[in-house]
Amino acid sequence: MTELSAAEAAQRLRVSPRRVRALLESGRLQGRRVAGRWLVSLDQVERRQSAPPAAGRPLSSAAAWRVLAVLSNADESLSDLTPPVRSRARARAAELRRQQPREFAARWRSMLAGRARISEFYVHPGVVKALLDDRRIVRSGISAAHDYGAGLMVVGGAEGYIRSRDLPGLAADCALNPEPGSRANVRLHVVKDDEASWLFRRPAAPVAVVAADLMERDGPRDQAAGVKLAARV
Repeated sequence: MTELSAAEAAQRLRVSPRRVRALLESGRLQGRRVAGRWLVSLDQVERRQSAPPAAGRPLSSAAAWRVLAVLSNADESLSDLTPPVRSRARARAAELRRQQPREFAARWRSMLAGRARISEFYVHPGVVKALLDDRRIVRSGISAAHDYGAGLMVVGGAEGYIRSRDLPGLAADCALNPEPGSRANVRLHVVKDDEASWLFRRPAAPVAVVAADLMERDGPRDQAAGVKLAARV
């Protein structure tokens, strides 16, 4: 696998090395650290080059989760917010609902991209079921699409949410190997410990979260399934 330094990736993407490092640290660009230096696969850079431009800057993680709480009818999570913050979250959720289906993927991705850091791993296929059954994981994306009749059948892969404090223990228990790129079969959305507590009260993410995850994936079938689910929110 051909790998590039952050500076080389920045040159190809026509952004600053600092921007590339920020993308890597947030998980929006997959890479690995070797002796303190970031390396990113050429495949990842080419995927980002071919992706459509984002429609606006992402919300902060806290703001994104407030919008998803509205879309998921998790009203109890909004009760402690000030009226202006609550109103803003509802207005943003209404904006996402108003989008035309052809605009869903771009707008949902751009608004909600900051909700979690994405980390990819390889795990032995025999461990995938145990990982998804782990109480630290909330199934989502390809691992929860079937719950909502999205018509995706995925074998040997896993996707879900985990709190940042729980990731090291899960990685040790399930022998997760960091593996950005095509060999990865586990995609984890790592949430800040003090955010989205309502999400972790259930084994599978609500339909709005699953839709957002599917629309962020590379496969056209996954994205189409995400758009279909988003239209139901």
